[in-house]
Amino acid sequence: MANSVLNQQNATAEVQWQPKDLVRGLVWKIAIATWLLMAVGSATRVMNAGLACPDWPLCYGQLIPAAQMNLQVFLEWFHRLDAAAIGLSAIALLGLSLFYRSRVPKWLPWASAGAVFLIVFQGVLGGLTVTQLLRFDIVTAHLGTALLFFCALLVIGFMLTPYEATGNIG
Repeated sequence: MANSVLNQQNATAEVQWQPKDLVRGLVWKIAIATWLLMAVGSATRVMNAGLACPDWPLCYGQLIPAAQMNLQVFLEWFHRLDAAAIGLSAIALLGLSLFYRSRVPKWLPWASAGAVFLIVFQGVLGGLTVTQLLRFDIVTAHLGTALLFFCALLVIGFMLTPYEATGNIG
């Protein structure tokens, strides 16, 4: 009986790596980073740090505003830094899904392109949020687009997750 259990475990260990696994892992990492980015964005809003960096895309005309760094500047600066990393990751997701397009589901490159569109639009809204001095409609659209991007990542991640039957009926 022990041999049959061990044989089943060895059989599952021999499953070959698929590009879909790499893409799925990246999607979940981007989703977690997006969730954390929304938390940092919320903290930025609550701490009234939305205009702590008065210019965009830099902060006080610098990539790292060391001389002006305080909690509010750090929150706004880190929000932008995390957003840039997520944007680059979304571009990498599109690149991977195009590179492996013959070995991933046909819808994946399109969904990845949609995610890149959303994150670029999100960046534009982020810039407008600062340059338009926190106009409520732009801030609301910025949050709404973040939620839409996050939901798109969740859908892509779950669609790439393999189905595992439980054997239960009903």
